[in-house]
Amino acid sequence: MQKITVILMIMVGMVLSSPISHAEEKAKPKKQAVEKNITLIHAGTLLAVPGQDTLTEQTIVIDGARIKEVHAGYVTGADLLLPYARIIDLKDKFVLPGLMDVHVHLTMGEDGGDGPDDSALAGVINAKKTLMAGYTTVRDVGSMGDVIFKLRKKINKGDIDGPRIFAAGQIIGVGALDGGLECNGVESCRRTTRSLIAKGADWIKIYSSCSGSKLCSNKDGAPVFFDDEITAVTEVAKKYGVKVAAHSHPRDSALFVLKYGVSSIEHGSFMNDKALKAMKKQGVYFVPTVGVHDMLEKLKREGKVKGRVLAHNDTFMKIHPETIKNAYSKGVKIATGSDAGVVPHGKNYREIERLVDLGITPSDALKMATVNGADLLDQSSDLGTVEAGKYADIIALSANPLQDIDNIEKVIFVMKNGRIYKD
Repeated sequence: MQKITVILMIMVGMVLSSPISHAEEKAKPKKQAVEKNITLIHAGTLLAVPGQDTLTEQTIVIDGARIKEVHAGYVTGADLLLPYARIIDLKDKFVLPGLMDVHVHLTMGEDGGDGPDDSALAGVINAKKTLMAGYTTVRDVGSMGDVIFKLRKKINKGDIDGPRIFAAGQIIGVGALDGGLECNGVESCRRTTRSLIAKGADWIKIYSSCSGSKLCSNKDGAPVFFDDEITAVTEVAKKYGVKVAAHSHPRDSALFVLKYGVSSIEHGSFMNDKALKAMKKQGVYFVPTVGVHDMLEKLKREGKVKGRVLAHNDTFMKIHPETIKNAYSKGVKIATGSDAGVVPHGKNYREIERLVDLGITPSDALKMATVNGADLLDQSSDLGTVEAGKYADIIALSANPLQDIDNIEKVIFVMKNGRIYKD
């Protein structure tokens, strides 16, 4: 009986004390959120979604690697109960998403060489140059050996400064055309494609024609694959969910590969209306690499090409721009790819400038270098715009590129995955 009485007394005490405890709890001031991984960017002019209108006086809230939200006005950490938030003042700058170059060769170029060691060193140097130019994402569509996969891994770990890489590895060509991997007969093509994917290829890149530097890349050049060979490549790629990019210069090589489900045509110098209409219908991207004209014009100016090669280059430089303008007018989807490695790394912006020179609006050119690139890479949910939920890939320019596209060169701030690389 005594035990029961004691238990009842304890229970009554708990009930009586409960309101006091709740009252005390309510009286306590709420703790402010202590977020040391929050960054606020005050953007004077923000092109959040290239292709749309700019916004003014915006605050981008970044939590770790991603954008948490975007506010109108200049919001402070105190306003958001985030007293430890870091503020980056870009009130007098033009802010936009990190740029994308979907046709580069990071392990090639003037810093490259003939062997894998030179290629590895070139990759490190060129990755940094590319990132500092405001390019936070690239698609590498041709490298020596497996170097690009190792470079991608080191960049992802944060050991090396460079852009996010989507890599194709070595290019597949007939009989190891132009130094690529061999695709000669069905079994060879199937084995080569599987091997690349097993090594970590995000894309497959094929030579559907020879290199643009060779006379066989002329308007009437023949496709290099047979039907069963290209079928073997594209079916293996489809089986593993990997897209195929096709290097193509002649008229008929583009028409040929478009029958087999490729996702992008690279260069596309001599494509005709039939090919462009097929691309529009299928949603195939055009990556024109018009920046290469810088190099060809320089070679001609310095007298380094003559005879048939000079005539070949002149024809290319005359027709290629018309092909690009025709594609644009027809509504073919275009993404920017500079062919850096053939042209200098770190000057990837020349592709955007040359597209504008052809009559493409600065707004559309910037969309091609962001929104469209993300779409081609199937990364629209993570990249291409400055919106909540996307990766914090953000750059700033000292002047407005919509007013003068040459301002795209004036990169003064680079952030990738929420980490600042240039400030």
